[in-house]
Amino acid sequence: MEASSRGNVYVKQNGHWVIASGGYDAGGGVLDSARERGSAIGTTENYNERMVSIQIVLDMNKMQLLPLPFLRNIQGTGQQRKTNESVSSALEKLQFEEYANQYRQFMYCLEFYRSLIKHKSHRISGTVQKHVCNMLEQMTSTAISLELFVPSLKQTLRDVHDCLRDKEQEMIGSKAMRRKHQDMVSNCLVRVSNFQYTQKEEDGTLSLMDLPKECLINILKKLEKPRDIINVALTCSTLEVIAMDTEVWESMCFHHFSDKEICDYVGHMELYSVNWVEVFKFCLKKSKVLKTCYGDELVVCNNCRGVCWRRVGHDCISNEVLPSFTALSPADFLNLLNL
Repeated sequence: MEASSRGNVYVKQNGHWVIASGGYDAGGGVLDSARERGSAIGTTENYNERMVSIQIVLDMNKMQLLPLPFLRNIQGTGQQRKTNESVSSALEKLQFEEYANQYRQFMYCLEFYRSLIKHKSHRISGTVQKHVCNMLEQMTSTAISLELFVPSLKQTLRDVHDCLRDKEQEMIGSKAMRRKHQDMVSNCLVRVSNFQYTQKEEDGTLSLMDLPKECLINILKKLEKPRDIINVALTCSTLEVIAMDTEVWESMCFHHFSDKEICDYVGHMELYSVNWVEVFKFCLKKSKVLKTCYGDELVVCNNCRGVCWRRVGHDCISNEVLPSFTALSPADFLNLLNL
């Protein structure tokens, strides 16, 4: 069990830390016991309201104090942000090896590794190359076991494989090492390509199609990519009607585009007459960019100028002022590194 400085509680399952939602009570009350242990070692008197400076980890009935993942001494602002830490050191301090296999950080780490190999493969050391390939191997096992993230992982493995093949002569390290890394990624790609989703057995329990229309609409409104909604619509005629519902595409529009962009198209229309699919097409054609959201992401603390995971938090030296963060996309974090 782990209690983060952002008030989240984590539980170790199958060797990986996973977030436990409020009220989780596996093994005798995680939240209550976390509060008791946190109080016992003097970290906080009000567990949910104050940021604490340590993670409380209970593993094999032993309590250890671990520093929160945090990268200090970020210099500059905006695109000029830089750190003097090496890539290996930065990834170690932010505990990429721990968080890359977590549900919330999986997609962020995956996109970072793809960008690192695609754009900086000629600048990274053999140690970093080995780290990336090992992590992609672990993430492949995680995605297959959870039956999640498979399409995104497959595309990333293809991009990495093509890059390792096409830029082999530019990369640092021996020919044998480069070939070994290619083989590791190739094996991962084969595993993902051969993956098949487990068919749900007819056990009498509720399925997706048993839910009311309102519930299905709310589920689809949580999807981020229009491609995902289209794929849902292609499954059956019932879901096609729901996927094309006005509420779904209205939510999609306001998720990806600003009010001004939307008003440029619908400002003169009556609300009931708006075709939100057409609004989405218009705004996409104009902006040509869709937002990308992650379950968790790296952020820069605007108070202490350090980098941490948003949902995990950090021990801020400026704890007397309101917390303020600037999000770092995987590309922004890559640009920040000393390469």
